[in-house]
Amino acid sequence: MSVLSIEEIFARPQHRWCGGSGDSLFYQSRETYMEEMSKELERQIAEISILESNLYGNVFVSKIKAQRGKLPEIMEADFGLLRKLISVGGLNLNEKEKIEAEATRSGRSKRLLDLILANGKHHEFIAALWDSGQIHVINWIRGNGVYSPEYGSDWPLEDREIKVIDRNFDKLSSNLVTAHGLLEKLFSNGIINYEQMEFLKNETKHSFKHSEDFLSILRRFSRGYFSLTLECLRELNQDHVARMMEELEEGEDYNSDNGSDLPLEREQIEVIDRKYDWLIHNIDVAHGLLDKLLSKNVINFQMMEFLNIETKTSFKRNEDFLGILRRFSHNSFSLTVKCLRESNQDHIAELLEKGGRF
Repeated sequence: MSVLSIEEIFARPQHRWCGGSGDSLFYQSRETYMEEMSKELERQIAEISILESNLYGNVFVSKIKAQRGKLPEIMEADFGLLRKLISVGGLNLNEKEKIEAEATRSGRSKRLLDLILANGKHHEFIAALWDSGQIHVINWIRGNGVYSPEYGSDWPLEDREIKVIDRNFDKLSSNLVTAHGLLEKLFSNGIINYEQMEFLKNETKHSFKHSEDFLSILRRFSRGYFSLTLECLRELNQDHVARMMEELEEGEDYNSDNGSDLPLEREQIEVIDRKYDWLIHNIDVAHGLLDKLLSKNVINFQMMEFLNIETKTSFKRNEDFLGILRRFSHNSFSLTVKCLRESNQDHIAELLEKGGRF
């Protein structure tokens, strides 16, 4: 199998956006972002001679070895990279099976790096990273683990950004809704690929597992992908989740001083859980409540369609609604209480507002 030239690698169209970094790019609109990345691509193509001398050969190998500890944490070995390596001659099927036998995502990345270094497949490795949209990993290697505009604007998340996700992991898992539009929006915007979407939509998983798997993938996004994910969350009325993912000072927590669109307090969730059986038997989701919630942008059309599936029993519909309610923000929860009152369900509203004490 012929080895691609540098020009061929960088001339290939990408099916996913690269992502940006730095304050100047981090919160730009999609249109501005894509314009910036087009300019960035032209600049990188113009630097092919620099890439020839810095990426390939002993210098590049030494940079991979120097970043061997960090690369498994920022590189996504699943969801297409291995397949692309086979297509460019960087791996064979036996090696692919050995990598896939590793139990963890980091373990698979470590095994992959070992094989790349042992077999001298550095050129093919870069081609596969490029084709799978992992330009931030290439730039991390080029910069030897140091953020520098010299090597482009597409970089992995910084340690402090990953710490925010890790520090809020339990809250994020409990509040993030990956179903009902988010995955489809991320896919349509090129942030995740089809393989990732199918993995995250696995119907046998519990909603918490969906969220945990998504957060594990999110940690390996470029800063540009991360920024666009926050934008998608806000478009789907999950501002409270986006806030939890944004950078805070070490030790700062999300409380009433930071704004009103926050996750529910533990006490509010405990009310739903404690009165769960009673709520399932008494709340009326089907006759007007969903329409009111949709009109106030508390739920989106995908959620309404999900809850309105004709084959569901009233108990299953109520159960699914309570599962979504637990992940609402304060604002959405307050609007739900208001909608309950407007649909003559004051007894439900009273319970939710007063902590189960009528």
